[in-house]
Formats: sequence, structure tokens, C-alpha cells
Amino acid sequence: MNIQNLFHRDLSFLRQNASKNLQDWMEEFQTLLKNPDKQHQELGRMRELAFLMGFSPQATEPFLTLRRKGGHLYVKPLGGERQTRATERVGWNGWVELRSYPLDEKHRKAKVECIAKADPDILVLQEVEDRASLSDFNRDYLGPKLDGSFEQWLFSEGNDNRGLGHAILTRNGYRIVGFQPHAHERDREGKDLFEMDCPEYTVVTPTGDELTIISARFQQDGKDLDFSGKRKEQAQKVRTYCDRLLMQEKKGIVVCGTLGEVSYGDCLRPLLGDKTLRDLPDHLRHETVNGNRQNKLSNNEPIGGWLAKHDYLLSSVPLHTGIQQCGVHFPSVLREREGGKCFFSGRSRRGVSALMPPLLWADFKF
Repeated sequence: MNIQNLFHRDLSFLRQNASKNLQDWMEEFQTLLKNPDKQHQELGRMRELAFLMGFSPQATEPFLTLRRKGGHLYVKPLGGERQTRATERVGWNGWVELRSYPLDEKHRKAKVECIAKADPDILVLQEVEDRASLSDFNRDYLGPKLDGSFEQWLFSEGNDNRGLGHAILTRNGYRIVGFQPHAHERDREGKDLFEMDCPEYTVVTPTGDELTIISARFQQDGKDLDFSGKRKEQAQKVRTYCDRLLMQEKKGIVVCGTLGEVSYGDCLRPLLGDKTLRDLPDHLRHETVNGNRQNKLSNNEPIGGWLAKHDYLLSSVPLHTGIQQCGVHFPSVLREREGGKCFFSGRSRRGVSALMPPLLWADFKF
């Protein structure tokens, strides 16, 4: 599941929605702030910019005033009386840039409910901000909902400058016994191939079977940028990982994550072209639920409506043929059905869409 941060999100996401003027003011303020030899005119301009950016307790801009008192730093909202910035009497009083902002509790609750309904033994997460947040999320949020937190968990940070990384959590006798990062891979231009990483986990089941999970997050398109070529290069590299595992006679292979492209896109052909890896919708075309043929999604939408998805749970043929049931859950959108499990609902053509990336789940029989 692409969790899109647990507690705090990098300000770069927020700045994408800021106005052009606000972005220019913030960039100018940062440039002046980094100058160690500020002149009177530059300090005056910084005060003007501080006013234009509207420093206040409700503001989402990345600057606050800090004051030192009794050996501690205190946040003081701007907009009040003018104060001396630095003297022997008041100590240091200045600006500091905040790199993240807190997420609303309702977003976190929706993600927790989504995970609790799937009730997984193995949980793979993407875009986790740090190890401490993962630990708190597991203990304080997942633990109470799942009658106990995950017993083993691993966080790995890759190439992302915001610190975002991948995580895997296991419980009920499933053990993490191997981990191989691929953050060092380079593309044809010598740059990082993967924006974060593409970690490879080895998990042993309670019965002793071995499962290899590759958590893949491919390059996403920008506003005016098309990265389909980069995604195809990433898909080709992941396919080499799968071919290596198949040569080693590893039968339990899973590739999951946000691949940034529809299933019929050319850039995913290395993974989906020859059916070596199977996706969940393929399985739903011939799955039976309560003795009835399940040729449609649970909200009576045709399965073709799910083709616009960018999130995948691919599995090798031996695993795919052993799927007992599978589905997807969109946080804050779906209702509880089928005994708490949420089967594929897709994106409705009537305008119902997900607020956050979905969680894909599958019950495999080894």
C-alpha cells in the first residue's frame, strides 16, 4: 500500500498547490535567509516578505519564529509586536524552516481502518517518512485494531531527498529473513534508476515456505513531464530480478506497489507482457464468490473499469493459481461488505473516486 506518509508530509507536496506569488516570496525569503552578511536593505525586505507570507498560527507556510527561554526554544507566531531579534537580554530569536507539516488524524484513521479490514499477515508500505513513525504507527494504531501489533518490521530509506522509504511488517509466524536494496541501480544517463528504492524482501511462512516480495514504486509523471521511458527502464530492471529468482527455482514471487501506468501501457510490458507475473484483476475474471460467477466488480461495474489503476499486486503463476480471494480497498470511499472484506470496486464512472491510494490484498494458499 502506498501509505503517503504516516504522521508528517514533506512541504514539497504542499508547495505544489501554492500560488505563484507565494512560491516566489518563499524562494526569495530563503535566498535572503541563507546570506550570512545581510545588509539593512535586505533585512527590511525580509520583514516585508514575512508580512506578505502571512505568518500566523493557522498558516501552512514553512516559517515560524522561535524564542529561547530557560534553555528551551519556544514557537512564537508572527503578526504581533515587533521584537529585537538578537540581544544579550532576550537571547536568540529568529526563523527556522520547517520541512514537513502534520497530517490530519482523519486521514490516518482511514488508512488504519483500511489495513484492519484486510487483516494481513504481511503488510508492505511505501512512502513512509521514517523508522520512528513506523514504530509508533505499528504500536499505537495498528496494534489496537489488529489485537496486537506486527511482530517484525523493517524500514529502509533510499534515494528520496525527503527521506521517504519502504517498509514491511509481518506477524503470526511470518518471518523476515532477507533484505536486498536496489537503490544503487543507475539508469542509462547514470542517474538513480529508482526514485526511492526497489527493495527485495525474503519472508518465510510458518510452514517453512519462502516468499520473495519486491516493493516497486516507479517514476510518476509530472505536470508537464512524461516519464514513460523511465518507467519502462525500471520495469525492465525489475523483470531481471524476477528472472534471476525464477532461475533459482523460487516459485513464490510477488511484485507490488505504485507502477504509475495503466496495465495496457507499453512501459509495463516487460512485467505484464508474457504473463510470467499475473495481476489480481486477471484472477477475478474467473473467481467464484458464494457459488456465483464473479464476472463483475462488487459494485456491478465491469472489470474494465479497473484498468485505469496504477497500483498493482503481481504474483508468480504458482502463487496466482493458489489465490483464495483477493481485492482492493480505497480508504474513506468503500463501505464494509462481504464480512468485512472489500472486493474490487474500481473507480466508478459516476464520479466516485478514491481520496488516497488503495490497499490491495490477496489470500494466497502455498
